[in-house]
Amino acid sequence: MGTGVGLTSFIVAASRKQSRKMSTCLGGCNVWTPRRGRKKSSTPAESPAVVPVAEAPSHTPTSDSDKMAASLNQKVDALVKSNPEAAKKLEETIAALEKTYLSGESAEGPIGRLGRGFQTFKSNVYDKDSALFDKLKTGQWPKYMIIACSDSRVDPATIFGLNPGEAFMVRNVANMVPAWEPKGGYPSVSSALEYAVKHLKVEHIIVIGHRLCGGIKALVTTEEGQGSHDFIENWLEIGKPARAATKAVSGSDEVDEQCKFCEKESVNVSLTNLLSYPWVKEKVVGKKLSIHGGFYDFVEGSFQVWDFELNVSHSQKF
Repeated sequence: MGTGVGLTSFIVAASRKQSRKMSTCLGGCNVWTPRRGRKKSSTPAESPAVVPVAEAPSHTPTSDSDKMAASLNQKVDALVKSNPEAAKKLEETIAALEKTYLSGESAEGPIGRLGRGFQTFKSNVYDKDSALFDKLKTGQWPKYMIIACSDSRVDPATIFGLNPGEAFMVRNVANMVPAWEPKGGYPSVSSALEYAVKHLKVEHIIVIGHRLCGGIKALVTTEEGQGSHDFIENWLEIGKPARAATKAVSGSDEVDEQCKFCEKESVNVSLTNLLSYPWVKEKVVGKKLSIHGGFYDFVEGSFQVWDFELNVSHSQKF
């Protein structure tokens, strides 16, 4: 983020105030919502103004906030040129301000947090990489398909620093891949897999498990037929071979140790299930597709990946 531009966009976004109550449309518009209890008027009401989420920069300041932002921008530009060390400290201050601004604790509430997050993305990413997004308007050509857990702590795009268009993703409870079952089973995962392999022609499929997975803990600790949920236990049946291997190898250990073992073993079960899809196995055998297991430990801050062809091979830890 350029210091001057970042400060300007932050000041303008933070200082704009709307006189009417608005409900935010994250797609790029604001829709006016009338206040309850407002008396009807005999004269036609003035049409509410539609205010875009991200406004195009104006060459001439038209409001106090725009003037303030323009003045600050000039001062920041001068500071950057004359004192790089001070500019670095200012950059850190701006980052802290933006973090506070995006915390979602303002009167706008949690949905407002998403709207402001989109504004930041549009200013710092979308508007600054027109070549990438112009290309993405014509299609997608990801090299990777990533199958990961739905856990909010393990977002693959954040962990791996992926750009839009780099990875086709499926996320579900405990990063499970069901075995091949045509005309039945779990078509959500299977249809995404088929699209990725047959149409997007991805080159790598990575199944990523993670530390402290709630789904895996449920798999390890829930006795057969004892679950109380509508869907979860049925879904986790996919991982039964991993649970059996865990009990055989680590059954006498504490639950946490069993879970650590099962978190990785369940990835291998999903990799084995991938090879039950004939069009996946055909491409793996033909060296047109490779499949990998991964494990993200956010407790220790490490990532491990291993190749999986027809048998598990060596691993690498990062």
